Amino acid sequence: MHSYRRNIRGIIDELFNNAIKAGATSIEASVNFDGDQVVIKVKDNGSGMDEEKLKEVEKKLYRPRREELEDYYGSLAGQSFQGKGLSLVGMMTDKAEVITAPGKGTEITVCIKL
Repeated sequence: MHSYRRNIRGIIDELFNNAIKAGATSIEASVNFDGDQVVIKVKDNGSGMDEEKLKEVEKKLYRPRREELEDYYGSLAGQSFQGKGLSLVGMMTDKAEVITAPGKGTEITVCIKL
Protein backbone atom coordinates (compact mmCIF):
# COMPACT_ATOMS: atom_id res chain seq x y z
CA MET A 1 0.00 0.00 0.00
CA HIS A 2 1.26 3.45 -0.87
CA SER A 3 1.92 6.01 1.80
CA TYR A 4 -1.62 7.29 1.38
CA ARG A 5 -1.50 9.34 4.58
CA ARG A 6 1.13 11.65 3.13
CA ASN A 7 -0.87 11.85 -0.09
CA ILE A 8 -4.03 12.77 1.85
CA ARG A 9 -2.17 15.53 3.65
CA GLY A 10 -0.70 16.85 0.39
CA ILE A 11 -4.15 16.87 -1.25
CA ILE A 12 -5.74 18.70 1.68
CA ASP A 13 -2.87 21.21 1.77
CA GLU A 14 -3.30 21.92 -1.94
CA LEU A 15 -7.07 22.33 -1.70
CA PHE A 16 -6.67 24.60 1.35
CA ASN A 17 -4.08 26.70 -0.47
CA ASN A 18 -6.48 27.16 -3.37
CA ALA A 19 -9.32 28.14 -1.02
CA ILE A 20 -7.11 30.73 0.66
CA LYS A 21 -6.06 32.13 -2.74
CA ALA A 22 -9.78 32.45 -3.56
CA GLY A 23 -10.27 34.66 -0.50
CA ALA A 24 -12.05 32.09 1.66
CA THR A 25 -12.69 33.05 5.27
CA SER A 26 -14.22 29.68 6.11
CA ILE A 27 -12.87 26.30 5.00
CA GLU A 28 -14.35 22.92 5.95
CA ALA A 29 -12.59 19.63 5.29
CA SER A 30 -13.51 16.01 5.83
CA VAL A 31 -11.70 12.74 5.25
CA ASN A 32 -13.80 9.58 5.28
CA PHE A 33 -12.71 6.01 4.78
CA ASP A 34 -15.45 4.28 2.79
CA GLY A 35 -14.69 0.63 2.10
CA ASP A 36 -11.67 0.48 -0.20
CA GLN A 37 -11.43 4.22 -0.79
CA VAL A 38 -10.76 7.52 0.94
CA VAL A 39 -13.09 10.42 0.22
CA ILE A 40 -11.66 13.90 0.79
CA LYS A 41 -13.96 16.92 0.66
CA VAL A 42 -12.97 20.57 1.03
CA LYS A 43 -15.60 23.30 0.96
CA ASP A 44 -14.95 27.04 1.14
CA ASN A 45 -16.74 30.37 0.94
CA GLY A 46 -14.19 31.93 -1.42
CA SER A 47 -14.81 33.69 -4.72
CA GLY A 48 -15.97 30.56 -6.54
CA MET A 49 -15.34 30.00 -10.24
CA ASP A 50 -16.95 30.90 -13.52
CA GLU A 51 -17.39 28.28 -16.28
CA GLU A 52 -14.04 29.03 -17.90
CA LYS A 53 -12.07 28.66 -14.65
CA LEU A 54 -14.06 25.55 -13.72
CA LYS A 55 -13.07 23.91 -17.02
CA GLU A 56 -9.38 24.68 -16.31
CA VAL A 57 -9.64 23.15 -12.82
CA GLU A 58 -11.49 20.08 -14.07
CA LYS A 59 -8.85 19.53 -16.74
CA LYS A 60 -6.20 19.45 -14.01
CA LEU A 61 -8.18 17.24 -11.65
CA TYR A 62 -9.33 14.72 -14.24
CA ARG A 63 -5.87 13.46 -15.11
CA PRO A 64 -5.19 9.73 -15.15
CA ARG A 65 -3.94 8.40 -11.84
CA ARG A 66 -0.21 7.66 -11.81
CA GLU A 67 0.31 5.16 -9.00
CA GLU A 68 3.98 4.68 -9.79
CA LEU A 69 4.61 8.36 -9.04
CA GLU A 70 2.30 8.82 -6.03
CA ASP A 71 4.99 8.88 -3.36
CA TYR A 72 6.85 11.60 -5.24
CA TYR A 73 3.75 13.65 -6.01
CA GLY A 74 2.44 13.21 -2.47
CA SER A 75 5.48 15.03 -1.15
CA LEU A 76 4.97 17.89 -3.62
CA ALA A 77 1.21 18.53 -3.38
CA GLY A 78 0.39 21.49 -1.20
CA GLN A 79 3.57 23.34 -2.11
CA SER A 80 3.60 26.27 -4.49
CA PHE A 81 4.58 25.05 -7.95
CA GLN A 82 3.28 27.78 -10.27
CA GLY A 83 -0.24 26.38 -10.55
CA LYS A 84 0.77 22.74 -10.93
CA GLY A 85 -0.63 21.65 -7.55
CA LEU A 86 -4.08 20.67 -8.80
CA SER A 87 -2.47 18.65 -11.58
CA LEU A 88 -0.57 16.74 -8.90
CA VAL A 89 -3.82 16.17 -7.00
CA GLY A 90 -5.40 14.87 -10.20
CA MET A 91 -2.57 12.38 -10.68
CA MET A 92 -3.04 11.03 -7.13
CA THR A 93 -6.81 10.57 -7.19
CA ASP A 94 -9.25 8.28 -8.96
CA LYS A 95 -12.28 10.56 -9.08
CA ALA A 96 -12.98 14.26 -8.60
CA GLU A 97 -16.06 16.45 -8.43
CA VAL A 98 -16.21 20.25 -8.30
CA ILE A 99 -19.27 22.26 -7.29
CA THR A 100 -18.85 26.01 -7.60
CA ALA A 101 -20.45 29.28 -8.62
CA PRO A 102 -19.05 32.82 -8.80
CA GLY A 103 -19.36 34.48 -5.40
CA LYS A 104 -20.66 31.26 -3.80
CA GLY A 105 -17.46 29.38 -2.96
CA THR A 106 -16.28 25.95 -4.06
CA GLU A 107 -16.62 22.37 -2.91
CA ILE A 108 -14.12 19.82 -4.22
CA THR A 109 -14.46 16.10 -3.53
CA VAL A 110 -11.76 13.63 -4.52
CA CYS A 111 -11.60 9.85 -4.05
CA ILE A 112 -8.55 7.63 -3.73
CA LYS A 113 -8.80 3.86 -4.00
CA LEU A 114 -6.58 2.15 -1.45
